[in-house]
Amino acid sequence: MQLARQSFAQPLDSSVFVFHHDAANPCPVLWHYHPEIGLVYLPQGSGRRHIGNTVSRYEEGELLLLGPNVPHLSYGYGQDDTFEEVGVLFSPQLIDWAPGAWPELDPVRALLARAATGLVFAATVRHTVGRQVQRLRSLPPWERLLSLLDILQQLALCPEPAYTALAAGPPVTASPVAQERLNRVLALLHQRLSGPVSVPELAAEAALSVPAFCRFFKKMTQRTVTEFVNECRVQQACRLLRGTDSITEIAHASGFQNLSYFNRMFRQLMSMSPSAYRRTIAGPGCLTP
Repeated sequence: MQLARQSFAQPLDSSVFVFHHDAANPCPVLWHYHPEIGLVYLPQGSGRRHIGNTVSRYEEGELLLLGPNVPHLSYGYGQDDTFEEVGVLFSPQLIDWAPGAWPELDPVRALLARAATGLVFAATVRHTVGRQVQRLRSLPPWERLLSLLDILQQLALCPEPAYTALAAGPPVTASPVAQERLNRVLALLHQRLSGPVSVPELAAEAALSVPAFCRFFKKMTQRTVTEFVNECRVQQACRLLRGTDSITEIAHASGFQNLSYFNRMFRQLMSMSPSAYRRTIAGPGCLTP
């Protein structure tokens, strides 16, 4: 597992880095941050959004603009083979290399200030801008830069109802050693998610005593181990509910050995029962972010 301050091989001929992740090419780190501004597009799918101190869900895709150095969990964590993510990273200096210069970029500067801890855009914006983000992969450097500026200008002019600000908290302060330790724990946790999860085993992976590990995990994720595991399992259940397995089968496949506890956790986190969620995603008007 690599260090969680994610580094990218910046092309020599471009100030814009475009990446693509899917099941065959996942993000190499789980809990991570980077000094660049990020624009991330998920064409489809639903799952867990864990940005800094904020944990929530996205449904039917995602378009996120995130400021530099905000720790976040990889969108691919716990996802299935249909997962796909396209994104672009660029230095804040690309827009603000000379403060006061290029007044035409003032709306974009204001947008990036609002996005310091994360902006999630509504479906109407996501569908239009997302396709443009996907096209960045095939553009030569100069056209890619111009297209990115156009995308940012479009986002800057969106009215406030078209986006939601995330209260993700301040930029990262944890050391790279702590970040890498958490990544090892999350990788092991993902392997154990469908069965019993042993806190002592996770603590041993982190090379910490159980009490020290529990404090460390809560500080890093803003969640207890139990809360984090339940949220990941409910996310797994949400994916399985798109199929035809029974609620009982889905509960067990998601790691819940007790059906009543599964129903209680699902209702607590999703504000509806598993059956109601299945009906919602099967009919028109699916859930929105």
